[in-house]
Amino acid sequence: MIKANIFEDKSISNLIILFSFPAICSLVLESLSSMIDTAFAGHLGNMSHEALSAMGILSPVLLLLIAAQLIFGVSTSIVISKKLGENNKEKINNTFKVGLYASFISSTMISIIIFLFQDIILKVLGANGLVMELAKDYLNIAIIFNIFSSVGYMLVNNIRAFGYPKVEIIVGVSSTAINIIFNVLFTFIFNMGIKGIALSTLVSEIFYFTFAMIFLINKGLWIQKSNLKLIEGKEILLCLVKIGFVQFLMQSLNSVSGFIINKVLIRYGSMSYVGAWSICSNINMVILLPLIGITQGVQALIAYFIGKNDIEKEHIVKSKIVKYSLIYSITLTVLVYLFTYNIAKIFTDNTELANISVPIMKIIVTGFPFLGIIYTLITFMQVSGDENSASRLELVRQLLFLIPLVILLPELFYRYDIMNLTPQIAIFFSIPISNILLVCIYIKKLKFLYKKD
Repeated sequence: MIKANIFEDKSISNLIILFSFPAICSLVLESLSSMIDTAFAGHLGNMSHEALSAMGILSPVLLLLIAAQLIFGVSTSIVISKKLGENNKEKINNTFKVGLYASFISSTMISIIIFLFQDIILKVLGANGLVMELAKDYLNIAIIFNIFSSVGYMLVNNIRAFGYPKVEIIVGVSSTAINIIFNVLFTFIFNMGIKGIALSTLVSEIFYFTFAMIFLINKGLWIQKSNLKLIEGKEILLCLVKIGFVQFLMQSLNSVSGFIINKVLIRYGSMSYVGAWSICSNINMVILLPLIGITQGVQALIAYFIGKNDIEKEHIVKSKIVKYSLIYSITLTVLVYLFTYNIAKIFTDNTELANISVPIMKIIVTGFPFLGIIYTLITFMQVSGDENSASRLELVRQLLFLIPLVILLPELFYRYDIMNLTPQIAIFFSIPISNILLVCIYIKKLKFLYKKD
């Protein structure tokens, strides 16, 4: 049974907490699979250095897999929320059906393509020797758990849209606990190395998918038989792709920029910096996920009020989220800056890698509050039907600012000996600079996103 009345029975502040907190927990816990994998890779004894480098090499591919699952995972729940506001049960069922099939087919096709071209992909990413072997061992299992992760993520998002946001916490905590238990079992007891790390994630993702499917079936929310015509199916699919493309574009460009950062690091430095970058990117993702969770959680709220044409409540939600996002991002920036070394040591017992990670992370986190504003803007544009502006904003950040700066800054720092910093460290100034520049350009948008008509 759909709990649509939950949107009407509670205050805006309670709804934001009710929907955002489970979304934050779900994202943080689900993403811990990557963080846990990196942490265990950093404790594989003599091969920990190569294992961390392998995880760093694979990060663009893993980001691309996440990007692909966001297309239907996010868009299906947004459309379903709007249809809940319109009280259109047939459209809800048909949207769920198209989203489910599309998520499964697309994730399967992507996994097959990566499997067929994995050698070429890893060579392009810069893998060789033992790092190549370890990366390949992990990737061969990652393309399998990608399918369960993609479909499971889509199902859990829809559980939230149907009015059961707290379920995200249950499935997230359970799958994370399973991941940790099997990591200990496979890597430390059975000594399976990086293969054991990947298998642990596979087991947790299978549970994640199965739990969500059983819950939806028991609640009578699974897809029902319907007269879904081909034309209507195409329209729904195009709508889902249009909405989800924004998230896909963001993560895909993150994957591209991650690849370029790896290549530039290898050019100027050594694999040690790639490993340190792997640690820092994981830390950055962990602190970013609650911010994404806040915005993703309220997507269902905003979409529902848009469907009901309740403009006042829509604007109240947007106004509050802007404030909450800023408070969170500023607070986390200060905390990470103060305890950077302690956080880095969670990921590795290698003192050299931890020391290299500290200045990199401090540079990256400087632009985090600005990234909070960017994600809020993109979310509002996406849910409000202004997907083109959201895509354009991310294209400007990545292609016009970030990637060119990644290439140019290390050369400038090296040639003119700026601040006595090495080119490897200079690379990372591109991240906060690009965020700051983008906010300076788009800051006026915030005045209109929650302004009453």
